[in-house]
Amino acid sequence: MGVAFDGTGYGDDGSIWGGEIFVGSVAEGFERVAHLRQAMLPGGDAAARHPVQAAAGFLCSMDDVPDLGGRFSQAAEMARRGVRTFATSSVGRLFDTAAALCGFTRGITFEGQAAMWLEHLASGAGEVGDGYPFPDLDYEPLLRAVIEARRRGEDPAVVARRFHRGIALGVSDVVARLGVRTVVLSGGVFQNRLLVADLRELLGGFQVWTNRAVPANDGGISLGQAALAVFGA
Repeated sequence: MGVAFDGTGYGDDGSIWGGEIFVGSVAEGFERVAHLRQAMLPGGDAAARHPVQAAAGFLCSMDDVPDLGGRFSQAAEMARRGVRTFATSSVGRLFDTAAALCGFTRGITFEGQAAMWLEHLASGAGEVGDGYPFPDLDYEPLLRAVIEARRRGEDPAVVARRFHRGIALGVSDVVARLGVRTVVLSGGVFQNRLLVADLRELLGGFQVWTNRAVPANDGGISLGQAALAVFGA
């Protein structure tokens, strides 16, 4: 089984993937068996550079959400009207959304900056108990919990940590139901050591493979393409 979490990938359904679970092998082919609930991505690639713009797409179907300033209102209107807006299952953009809700509302200056900021913030929280709900990879209960915690004035570090834990719990629940005992975690999101550590703990009865010699992010794509070409020849 492969858990592929990244920022942007072109899916075979024409949407932007980045939060997929596959079962299969390179030799025999893969089946997409689960994925992050699809969100809207206003502005396409621009949303990757502005976390509040990504947040506008993820929050546009929810009521009573905060206005994060900057590009948020304009992007939310684009998402509501479906103007220059694309469907996505990107966990990378979900992390950007959580970062924006926790206080990262400026544009990024390098790829993955907001998610790295969120991980660093969460790492200072220590043990915080349960994660936020992420049932069947549905981001709405997860983000609603983040919003409500921030409104209560909870420490952003604790909120960030419970967000990470919620992601790990949601993924481990889905993996456990699928019944495959070997799990591969790859894609740029799994450069997040905190998330990987949580998943290794929760998947203690599974064989968990992560990237070592080959990068988890785009640096490993060419190797995967070569492998598929060999077996597909």
